[in-house]
Amino acid sequence: MLTDALAELLNSLGGELKERGGGIEFTKVLAERRAFLARKKLVYWARLRVDEGAREVHLSESLTETSSGLTPESGFGFKTETYKTGAGPREGDIAERARLFGKTYAYAFDYGAVRKEIEALAQEHGYTVHYHIMGT
Repeated sequence: MLTDALAELLNSLGGELKERGGGIEFTKVLAERRAFLARKKLVYWARLRVDEGAREVHLSESLTETSSGLTPESGFGFKTETYKTGAGPREGDIAERARLFGKTYAYAFDYGAVRKEIEALAQEHGYTVHYHIMGT
């Protein structure tokens, strides 16, 4: 079954996997910074929903930064920012998006490679992949 194969693939990436609302939700902390009274995380989020009738896989992705504690940007409290990959697939390395964060994080995570593995697995089972803006 495709859903099980997708769950196994995402599980091999070393993040957190949940089944939610008939789909698979995957989160992976890409980078984390801790400083005195502050903590920041950069998280990759993907949601896959398999439509058995139409033989389609619907994929949404985002990159989220959260911070809590005493930070120069937000003062004391909690702050969340989300960057969506848009309606179509992003190519290249997720580190390109890091320019929006300045030189805060050092990591490497390839959106394209994960997406290609999902597409290959879907095609192997006779499905097509459709990209959606997160939340649709």
